[in-house]
Amino acid sequence: MKKLLLIILLLVGCSSKSSDIDKFKEEYESLNNENIEVNIDSKYSIKYLTIDEVVTFLENDTGILFLGIANDGMTRSVVETLLEVANKNKLDLYYYSPSNLTENDTENFAKMIGILNEYLQTNEDNQKILSVPDVYFVNNGKVVGNHYGTIDNNVNLNEDEKKELYDTYNSLAQKLRR
Repeated sequence: MKKLLLIILLLVGCSSKSSDIDKFKEEYESLNNENIEVNIDSKYSIKYLTIDEVVTFLENDTGILFLGIANDGMTRSVVETLLEVANKNKLDLYYYSPSNLTENDTENFAKMIGILNEYLQTNEDNQKILSVPDVYFVNNGKVVGNHYGTIDNNVNLNEDEKKELYDTYNSLAQKLRR
């Protein structure tokens, strides 16, 4: 009986862990006909965060925070590389899509913007704005690195640009070595 309970617990734990990568894979790959094609390997791990969890993560945790929108070309251009770097470095990758923001989220969204203020893009009116893809490397609640966009903000990356992006992410990930 104990073995059966242990097996059930392991299966439940594995299925809940893999559900985020399955959801992410479905979300991104479902747009392949309309946009840049991406292929998400189910071996990777990603965790969806709510805006409340993003704030908590930025204040306390360690890992990579990926802000993106599934139908955005530049986000789609970086996603496979980012998953690969997180996996190679055995780092947790957390995902938040600003497109999921609701009226109830405005207070915590403002907190997130306050935390990330120095890293945010500036628009033509010199105002700080959140743009995607934006990737934050966080160590114990402190942002130690950030990379916005792709390489030269190209949407269709060639092999050299993919390697450059990989090297950039990997270099930032090295700052999170425990």
